Amino acid sequence: MNTQLVESITQIILSLSPEERQLLESKINTVKSSSLLANSIQQDILDLEQRLKNFETKYQMSSSDFYKEFKAGKLGDEIDLFEWSVFYEMWTNAQNNI
Repeated sequence: MNTQLVESITQIILSLSPEERQLLESKINTVKSSSLLANSIQQDILDLEQRLKNFETKYQMSSSDFYKEFKAGKLGDEIDLFEWSVFYEMWTNAQNNI
């Protein structure tokens, strides 16, 4: 740990005006929120991947192949297939938000 750096930062923070401290706190909270959101998205992706894997095992088909055939109307209209397509779309959207 760089003790000298920590001491310098401490002195800078202590010298800030109340408005500057409030701005600093706001910036820190924004970074924390972004980090929490990123962790949440990553967990959502992992959950969706497990759901997709369950369907892939059940139907012996990759989700991307399934989705192409499903959208082309080649697989029918079972509720399982609609659910699988929704999970695939959610997973695709989550991937785009990383």
